[in-house]
Amino acid sequence: MDARSPLEIVDAYIDSIAQHDNARARRYLSDSDFEYISPLNTFSSADKLMDYMELATPILQRVERRKVFIDGDELCHILLVTSQISEKRAATVVQWSKVTADKIARIELVFDAHEYKMLLV
Repeated sequence: MDARSPLEIVDAYIDSIAQHDNARARRYLSDSDFEYISPLNTFSSADKLMDYMELATPILQRVERRKVFIDGDELCHILLVTSQISEKRAATVVQWSKVTADKIARIELVFDAHEYKMLLV
């Protein structure tokens, strides 16, 4: 298998999530030293993130890439994410990723989580 660039790895992960293919998405995440941070959750295990994504991805309708910035093995994607809670909503999400040894070792999401937090109450 040819080595992939950090951009190819993170884009493949985003595509997998957008297509609700969590098993494929998991293959792009590091098995050790993994960290995920968002306004809603923090996980130190890729498997725990994927367990959560099984519950979260059904509301996901669409992911549109607006811009990506690359600094070596760190990438910042600005995404427009459309989800369906009670009605369709589009939110700008910033995803900052770090790739180590051809796997995503860290993901940090930044977005307004107000509506999503209301679902947890």
